[in-house]
Amino acid sequence: MNRRTFVAALMAGAFAVAALPAVTSLSSPAAAAEKVKIAVVLKTLSSQYWKIVAAGAQAAADKNNVDLILLGPPTEDAVEQQINMVQDVLAQKPDALIFSPSQPDTAVNVITKVRKAGVPVLLVDTGMPEKFTDYASFIGTDNIAAGKAGGEALLKVLKKGDKVLLLDGAPGNPSMTQRCDGAKQVLEAAGIEIAARQPAYSDREKAYTVTQNVLQSTPDIAGVFAGNDEEALGALRALKQSGKEVPIIGVDANSDNLKAILAGDLYGSIAQGNYDMGRLGVEKALEIIAGKTIDKRIDSGATLITKENAQQLVDFRASIK
Repeated sequence: MNRRTFVAALMAGAFAVAALPAVTSLSSPAAAAEKVKIAVVLKTLSSQYWKIVAAGAQAAADKNNVDLILLGPPTEDAVEQQINMVQDVLAQKPDALIFSPSQPDTAVNVITKVRKAGVPVLLVDTGMPEKFTDYASFIGTDNIAAGKAGGEALLKVLKKGDKVLLLDGAPGNPSMTQRCDGAKQVLEAAGIEIAARQPAYSDREKAYTVTQNVLQSTPDIAGVFAGNDEEALGALRALKQSGKEVPIIGVDANSDNLKAILAGDLYGSIAQGNYDMGRLGVEKALEIIAGKTIDKRIDSGATLITKENAQQLVDFRASIK
């Protein structure tokens, strides 16, 4: 894809993850009298992926003069700490809550408490169990589709009978599980063997250890699909130490992974529209506060990033203020 075509795709909205639509100022009679307060509780604020979600939310908040409360635990598996953050922020009486539950099943009670307090809840990145519907909207990636895209990318460089390692997230994290499910469906349908599927808790060091262990029992791994980019980098380190070069696909297209893709170390990554998750979360919350109706499900998009288009995404992210 040449630069002119890429830019045209951005303008058309085809490259969903990189598109940066204008943030429209929204207001309501209540907002005119008193500043709107919106709470955002993410899975963590320590990884680049979640920092980009936070940047999108902050940009929309700044544009619309919103008092934004932005919180997240130190790691994605700090489930109890995240729940406590939601309970604490409820005491600050926000006009809306934007929430990304680390373990949706565990979050049912606290979201119910938020709703009983009359606060609308918008979910970003991760939805709730199917039977739980007491939220305004879920804004995020179709994770099964993202996993399938990663599996299809691997199929371009693998052959029937090859063995693939799937690196899953923490047990109970549906986003990671769905990505691995999607990749597994595509790969197995094409005759690829899933040699192992192991939880790596969305963590680079844990993925490194898991990959090392799998390589001891299955040294002929021919490819890796990782549910996120931290895991992809952990797998890369383990494979390099064992002297193996195999295609690795991650999810998120973080800066370290983009560098690795451009260097030829990683094959690719599925970039989510994480900036737009945060941006849309705030914009849609303002619409709800203004009494408007919004869609129950909003797809924020995802795109395969390889060496061919990685630099364009690097440039776009550098332009985000």
